[in-house]
Amino acid sequence: MHALDQAWETIRREFDASCAQTARAARYQLTNELNQLLRRFRHYRNESEWISALLDGASRFAQQVAIFSLQNEVFRLRAQSKLDLPQNLEFPLSSAAAFASAVATRDPVVALRTASEVTQELAGTDANERAHLIPVMNGARAVAILFAADQEYMDLNALELIAGLASAVLERQSNAVLHARIAPLPAKTESATAVRTEAAAPAAKPALATWADLGEEQRALHIRAQRFSRVAVAEMQLAKPEACRAGREQNNLYLFLQTEIDKARESYRKQFLTIPSMVDYLHLELVNTAAGGDEMKLGAEYPGQLV
Repeated sequence: MHALDQAWETIRREFDASCAQTARAARYQLTNELNQLLRRFRHYRNESEWISALLDGASRFAQQVAIFSLQNEVFRLRAQSKLDLPQNLEFPLSSAAAFASAVATRDPVVALRTASEVTQELAGTDANERAHLIPVMNGARAVAILFAADQEYMDLNALELIAGLASAVLERQSNAVLHARIAPLPAKTESATAVRTEAAAPAAKPALATWADLGEEQRALHIRAQRFSRVAVAEMQLAKPEACRAGREQNNLYLFLQTEIDKARESYRKQFLTIPSMVDYLHLELVNTAAGGDEMKLGAEYPGQLV
């Protein structure tokens, strides 16, 4: 083989390895964000927190989004991003064909952004503009609609997943009281449902502190710690892909990355181990990403979780 061919092959392998590492880091960041969103949904304490989680999640995958609740066949705007809609926007179910279709079919609907389909306020300036309407369910009932303008970089699959997460938490029996606040049943069945829920609900059990128990400053610190950990481990993988590969193969990542790991651990300790509820997210990131989920690959000399 010619020397240039060998050089080219080496460059190609290094480029492929770097692309793979970058893709894995990006994929892990995405799944981590979705996991954090699920935690927010699971621990919501009131209507505003549930709506905020839904809006934040949807805004990650679409530029223009809005959330409408449905009660007594009337839609009411609850939250929006980059749409400049009137805060008190309301309209009857019968006035917007696309909204009515999403409620009737309980499936996502794609529609032209015309006044007859989505109301005058949501209509686009171009006759060919489209929008996606994704129902949020509570059991068999559509209780809200996630509206997303069909624009560049919109990810419909992700929006459906987020609406599915929002739907799932509404059906959790343990949050029955909160569900009633977000999507109350018709008056004739609401009292009967409350009686059944009270009879079936188990006695409360003491639990460890959850995300819902943390204050805003503590939550922000947890989020920064998670972001720090993702970035730190991703930088190790991008800077030393061969060392990472060798460390995994020899079950001793710490041997090959000791300087980088120790530096990250010290920074993590100083910045984030300042509250009792803090978790060693750096350790979890090393295990899940660098070691591929196998803690043993970190090696016998790895110091373990920070305490």
